[in-house]
Amino acid sequence: MKQGLTSFIIFLLGLPIFHNFIFPMFQTTSGLNPARYAGFILFVLTFIIIHLVLRLKPPMAMKALFVWGFGFYFYDYVLIPHIPWTLFITYMMLWSIGTFLYISQDAVTFKEFRRPIVKTIVGEYKLARIVVFIFLPVFVGFTTYKSLLPKFAEPVELRTVHPAPPATTRVHGKTCALEKTRNPFRIQEQDDYQNAFPFLDVNKDFGKGGLGAQYMKNVTEGGTIFFQNCHYCHGDQLNGLGMFSHVFNPTPANFIDPGTIAMLRESFLFWRVSKGGPGLPNESTPWSSAMPPWEEHLNTTEIWKVILFEYWYTGWHPRTFDTEPAYFGAPVKSGYAGEASTEAPETCM
Repeated sequence: MKQGLTSFIIFLLGLPIFHNFIFPMFQTTSGLNPARYAGFILFVLTFIIIHLVLRLKPPMAMKALFVWGFGFYFYDYVLIPHIPWTLFITYMMLWSIGTFLYISQDAVTFKEFRRPIVKTIVGEYKLARIVVFIFLPVFVGFTTYKSLLPKFAEPVELRTVHPAPPATTRVHGKTCALEKTRNPFRIQEQDDYQNAFPFLDVNKDFGKGGLGAQYMKNVTEGGTIFFQNCHYCHGDQLNGLGMFSHVFNPTPANFIDPGTIAMLRESFLFWRVSKGGPGLPNESTPWSSAMPPWEEHLNTTEIWKVILFEYWYTGWHPRTFDTEPAYFGAPVKSGYAGEASTEAPETCM
């Protein structure tokens, strides 16, 4: 009993000390920051070494509590980017199942785990019984009451669904000016050959002097990449109802909805796809996107082709302004006179 109490005190004091004083030294301001994971592993190893040096042998129930607590701390504080609450619950359910399998690996360990629980119920551990049957229900009830109590205060900061993009973004080592960036695979704004099914009519030209067939080839390649990587969340009909979509809050974007890509420029999509949820500005919190930064998995050409496919499939056209070209290679209008400009758009490739 004394060893279990000593072990619990070490855990109870060690975790906040590590979190407030040691863990910040392993954090950086940007990037995946592998040092934070190394710091967490170092803390767990230190906890184990202390037990070995002091020859502490906490009961199995205490060990299960430690394993579960380390998992909770890892998913809630160590793992970046911070995962949505629904996904956190899913991970912790799996971690709890793994913890239970650990304590029930054989009859001896499971009996050891059950022993303090049984003694608490029958009254041998009077203090524990008071805590479990009196203070714990009161605490749970009060917490539930506080969570269900209506709150009338306005949010500190309203969430922006489509936040303003930065002036520039850096993808694969190249800095791109989003104001000038265009999709290099878009032939023209009015895609009158968009009704062709790309996987069947890829060789048709549609009277575009060879450009139509190339366009459909790029759409086909973009669709292949989409169904290899994106349809699990955004759905095979691009309606945001993929097989994993119900895990996330908010759900993945519905590209069929006229309030999504139909009102956005392609350069905006390029920025969002490349940077994912971790690249969102503060005004998009607390409901940050769970989308990964696809620049870590796709090259620039593949990202542009996926965007081309999304517009082709939905039938929407990317948003443009009067002073910018409708498609890559078109003359740029400058001023109010509509004169052609020699300024070339960028592709960020």
